[in-house]
Amino acid sequence: MTSPGPVRTGPVLNDMTIFAGVLILITGVLHLLTAIAAIAGRDIFVVHEDQVFLIDVSAWGWVHLVIAVLILIAGFGIVTGKTWGYLAGIVMASISILDNFLFAPIYPFWALVIIAIDVLVIWALARQFSVQ
Repeated sequence: MTSPGPVRTGPVLNDMTIFAGVLILITGVLHLLTAIAAIAGRDIFVVHEDQVFLIDVSAWGWVHLVIAVLILIAGFGIVTGKTWGYLAGIVMASISILDNFLFAPIYPFWALVIIAIDVLVIWALARQFSVQ
């Protein structure tokens, strides 16, 4: 007589889930680095007076810090296989895209890299919903 295998009620951690979890953790770290640089007042950000969204760079730093913490929480939720991690990951990646779109005039290359990573995260997580 054989016993049935373990029953898993949550989402399955497959390659795409781990891919999305690691990418969103990388995005969280990138947001954290941006926040530290902006709050510290580093001169790596280009600010012109004729920008559409004229806001203090240190204010952007605090926004990036809050987003970084929330993204890291969502990333740990995804990597540990929590059900709420999938939805939180998609929501936080979407917020990150919006944030970096507004941040792009200040530091364009960095913002575009993070936007590209966020699009990959949303794709990988949305693909998991169609698989389940």
